[in-house]
Amino acid sequence: MVRFYYNFFWGVVKISDISNAKIKIGLEIHGYLNVDNKKKLFCNCNIEHNAEPNTNICPVCTAQPGSKPMIPNDDAVKKIISIGLMLGCKINERLLFQRKHYSWSDLPSGYQRTMSGSFASPVGVDGEFLGIGIEEVHLEEDPARWDPVTGNVDYNRSGFPLVEIVTKPDFKSADKVETWIKTLLTTLSYIRAVDKKAGIKSDVNVSIGPKFIRTEVKNVNSITAIVRSIKHEIIRQQKEEEMHKKGKGKGNFQQTRAWDSETKETRFMRSKETAQDYMFIPDPDLPVIHISKEQVIELKAKIPQKPSEKLKKYLSLGIDEVDAKTISSEIVLAELFEEVCKKVDPVFASKWFRRDVVAAINELGIDYDELDFNTNNLIDWFDILNEKKASPVTLKELLPKVISENLNIKKYISEQGLEAVSDESELTDFCKEAIKNKFKAVNDYLGGNQKALNAVVGYVMAKTKGKAAPDKVNKIIEELLKK
Repeated sequence: MVRFYYNFFWGVVKISDISNAKIKIGLEIHGYLNVDNKKKLFCNCNIEHNAEPNTNICPVCTAQPGSKPMIPNDDAVKKIISIGLMLGCKINERLLFQRKHYSWSDLPSGYQRTMSGSFASPVGVDGEFLGIGIEEVHLEEDPARWDPVTGNVDYNRSGFPLVEIVTKPDFKSADKVETWIKTLLTTLSYIRAVDKKAGIKSDVNVSIGPKFIRTEVKNVNSITAIVRSIKHEIIRQQKEEEMHKKGKGKGNFQQTRAWDSETKETRFMRSKETAQDYMFIPDPDLPVIHISKEQVIELKAKIPQKPSEKLKKYLSLGIDEVDAKTISSEIVLAELFEEVCKKVDPVFASKWFRRDVVAAINELGIDYDELDFNTNNLIDWFDILNEKKASPVTLKELLPKVISENLNIKKYISEQGLEAVSDESELTDFCKEAIKNKFKAVNDYLGGNQKALNAVVGYVMAKTKGKAAPDKVNKIIEELLKK
């Protein structure tokens, strides 16, 4: 899974059980960049999420005295620009890193290098995704990992490149947030922008009107918990306001709270920090990064269609919505499907692709990004299926080998004598024999039990060793029984 931090900005939400409440929610999303060279942002240490503690470190990422950061990882810069383009952002030509100061055990230098803050020049601004405005997209480094129980600090993670996505106040409900995040993750996977295996973690900010008072909820570790924490915070803040109106309590105030996964509630941690508390200053050790128009044009040319665009295209071809959504959910599936459809009817291919190809890949336990086989063998598989040159049962059994072993399906079926029994008279003889030997099932079928016919069809399939087409056998048996 992808590791994210969610810090919610501002939008208006209506909750059915809170009359006339103006609830404000927004998102500030951080994900681990999936950089091609697998190096940290300001040094040459490797990015390995499961490495032994403190094995991928150097003076730079542990902030040793006198150490200076290297020029930012070029792969990370290109990836962050691609994310901005995918979200419809305008890309700034001048990028500036700042120091965000705060004192915490996971931050060896006492500040975080980021493109956010008072004097920020984000990578992308003024974007839009699924009707939600994107305020900005920028790059920053990850702190180390601190264990509050043992006090140990693992610096392997220090310096990992992170993307931060800040939305505009456009959300209308917590459920909309859930759908939006899931679709965002699918969309970013199309450009392999974030590391899917790095886990998920989030911060959540919620405010109810009319005053601009927000609460930040820390350490929310799943999308389900994000939704629960938002809904819980809305109700909690409403109760605080109602108590304040009755002269009890001080009402809502800006604060940071923790999400308790056991009680499914938030609890107070501290008052909320402001931008001034972080003392942002431009980092004197890092130069301004200049992005040319030519670089942006080159990266934009490599951006694929979004999942929503592919879904729309598939539906226009007459593909079933469930099939279209499944295929468009992963860029690898979509690309593989479109390659097959160059020679196979899309509607025919989609039904088998969604049910059988996807199932075979999942059963094999192969990551989509690791698929590597000759697409022509899969096209041949579809051709044989469509032309009924082998039974669907046989083809389903061989499909995993086509995917995992690069099986030449045409050659294998010919060599093993697995061609379908298609001779009409031969199949009719088998069907007559089945009717005679499965007399009880035939009577049950004629008596109204439609499922009883399966036993008769199964007899023929056994006799032909699975080489007959079940639908053809079914049709012949029905015609014989009508007589």
